[in-house]
Amino acid sequence: MHLTRRQLLGHSAALPFSPLLRLMPLAGLGLAACSSVETTSVQVRLLGKSITVISTIGTTLRLSWRGTTVFNNELGEAFVPDWGFKEQLETRTVELLRASGRFSSVQRATITSTRREEALKELKELKTPTDHVLLISGAPSGDTIWATKEGFYGLGIAQRSIVRLGTESVAHASLRVDLLVPSTFGAVLGEATVNTAQRVPAPALLTGPRLNDDHAAAARESLKVQVDAAVQSLVNQLGLGKAAPAAAPAPVAPPAAPKPVTVPPAAPERPWVNGSPVTSPNVEGRGIPAPSGAGAADGWPAAR
Repeated sequence: MHLTRRQLLGHSAALPFSPLLRLMPLAGLGLAACSSVETTSVQVRLLGKSITVISTIGTTLRLSWRGTTVFNNELGEAFVPDWGFKEQLETRTVELLRASGRFSSVQRATITSTRREEALKELKELKTPTDHVLLISGAPSGDTIWATKEGFYGLGIAQRSIVRLGTESVAHASLRVDLLVPSTFGAVLGEATVNTAQRVPAPALLTGPRLNDDHAAAARESLKVQVDAAVQSLVNQLGLGKAAPAAAPAPVAPPAAPKPVTVPPAAPERPWVNGSPVTSPNVEGRGIPAPSGAGAADGWPAAR
């Protein structure tokens, strides 16, 4: 699918809430992805080259509370560098690229920018020599959980209530990756987006909004799983993942040995005398009659 960069807005995948999540908050994960890249061309161009992974997100979570009306909506941020998402994003991406065996070297670099546009400018000053850069940043996506007008963006936690009742929370990851060429600033070889969203079993936010430390652990664990799944999807969409092993040809069965031909034993040949076959004498309880006539003249004794 070939789309423009403005069209690369994926669709979030939602998972229905289940009481089982209280026991297994990470069971099941929805994921939607979209990309614009010619994978075969990218694979050929990057083979044997160096690449550097950088990320603009991972230390800050986007918090949102959706109320009864738009006037009840609240937006905020939580600075959570100790949650380790930035390192997880970059390290996991580096691992997948190295495992592919496509590159001469794969490394990560740290930048201070937290916005994609700022990161593109900062790339000019990137002192690490590299042929290509993989830039991970936040991406917008729609709200397919509650269908509100306030969508999701980057790594975050969203919460909804109606008159402060029936509060529900969702952990979400909406990411984008750009494959860039630093030597020709602005050249984009490929780009991809991925969006995931998963309900968490307890309200993870307080009004403000701010993190509810008593229930934020479930959201944190959900995001860890979503980050790994999202990174795997992004790398695969660009065609930079580990190539699948070629299928081994099906073994050819040796020709079956010919079955031995069973020849029935030949009937014993009957003896012949004077051109006539000799038949078995008819005994049936009687004696064998002696030859008569010419037979007596041939030397058989006459009967007495």
